[in-house]
Amino acid sequence: MLLCSSMFLCSTVVYAQHKPNVVIILTDDMGYNDLSCYGSPLIKTPSLDRMAKEGMKLTDFYVSASVSSASRAGLITGRLNTRNGVEGVFFPDNKGMPSEEITLAEALKEQGYTTGCFGKWHLGDLKGHLPTDRGFDYYYGIPYSNDMYIGSSQEFSPDAIFREGYTLSKAKEDQQLVKTSKNRKKLRNLSPLFEGDKIVEYPCDQATTTRRYFDHAIDFMEHNQNKPFFLYITPAMPHVPLFASDKFKGKSKRGLYGDVIEEIDWNIGRILSYLDEKGLSENTLVIFASDNGPWLSYKEDGGSSTPLRGGKFTLYEGGVRVPCIIRWKEIVPADITSDAIVASIDFFPTVMHYSGCQSFKQKIDGINLSSFLKNPSLRLRDEYVYIKNGLVRGIRKGDWVYLPKTGKSNFKEGDAPELFNLKQDIKQSKNLYPMYPNKVLELNALMEKYQP
Repeated sequence: MLLCSSMFLCSTVVYAQHKPNVVIILTDDMGYNDLSCYGSPLIKTPSLDRMAKEGMKLTDFYVSASVSSASRAGLITGRLNTRNGVEGVFFPDNKGMPSEEITLAEALKEQGYTTGCFGKWHLGDLKGHLPTDRGFDYYYGIPYSNDMYIGSSQEFSPDAIFREGYTLSKAKEDQQLVKTSKNRKKLRNLSPLFEGDKIVEYPCDQATTTRRYFDHAIDFMEHNQNKPFFLYITPAMPHVPLFASDKFKGKSKRGLYGDVIEEIDWNIGRILSYLDEKGLSENTLVIFASDNGPWLSYKEDGGSSTPLRGGKFTLYEGGVRVPCIIRWKEIVPADITSDAIVASIDFFPTVMHYSGCQSFKQKIDGINLSSFLKNPSLRLRDEYVYIKNGLVRGIRKGDWVYLPKTGKSNFKEGDAPELFNLKQDIKQSKNLYPMYPNKVLELNALMEKYQP
């Protein structure tokens, strides 16, 4: 699995002379109903509402898994989790995604792009697996979920900042403590902030990370306008623990959770405005999505998947169907809402098409969306699979969803099969399995072709 000229067999297209910039913004644990343009009655998101007015809002957009690492692996490789080697969630001191997997950043660098990652990575924190080892020229962020702890072998920058009474010596004591599992709980939420491959702040001031991630992203664009750029901006929230800056804390009608979303939204507005002011919007593809559904067990500190059923960890729609907005002025028609089935694995082949590379040596599961983005009436996919722990656990075909082992409980997998018609029952409240045996046979046979 090598890129031509090491990674890809490329063919030149019209975009090769003016390759578009790419900005992907991926939040953490945001629910389907957590934006005002998706129906939230309490959270105000004027920037994302504006982005939807200027582009396309997808109502049937799917991620590759309902947990973070697996979902991010699907997006960054264009490959299903049955194939890319990432089945669940990585914790500190884990190598992460297999090194033979080719990331979108690596592929774009082969096409002359400069690349930056800002925020949560969650595909490996050991040397050789950080973003700067996987195709990104620059990295600034927490390398995994913000409720985790320092890794035992992570290195500190010579000018690292220490907070909350910490010194370099005390921080290294924490690194020794995490080698024993019983001590890790004591250090949860004390996140290390990285720049490049080293810690620059410990513990990280999480109330300021959202603003700082976007500050660094804008600075990166400012200094890299001489060639096409790829920005991967991944705020650590609204994953718990929740933090908002003083400017946004207490402002939302949805409590701290809403404050966090509204702060992310405000900063997205800064990105959109920067692109507009610099005359870059007509040559920049901007994609917004969440990595999976909301963490419902946290109640007021978690999001909402209304009207969908379930949330994070589940195979129900609320776990894997999330908000997605795409803007590219003069390419993507404005003010479009589409119910086409689109998936995060589709971004890889789509972006590579626009970069000038269309033929891949590696097996890509995603679909090139370029024709759909110009003509949203097209339907490029009629089916999609639901994967958990690296195995195919369900399938959608048209309006039908078949889940062989989810049972009857709301948020836990069981042993009983379920069949739903989303057009008639978006809440997945009525199990039609006993009533449509032929449909079950059809979907079960279809599901088999996706099994590893």
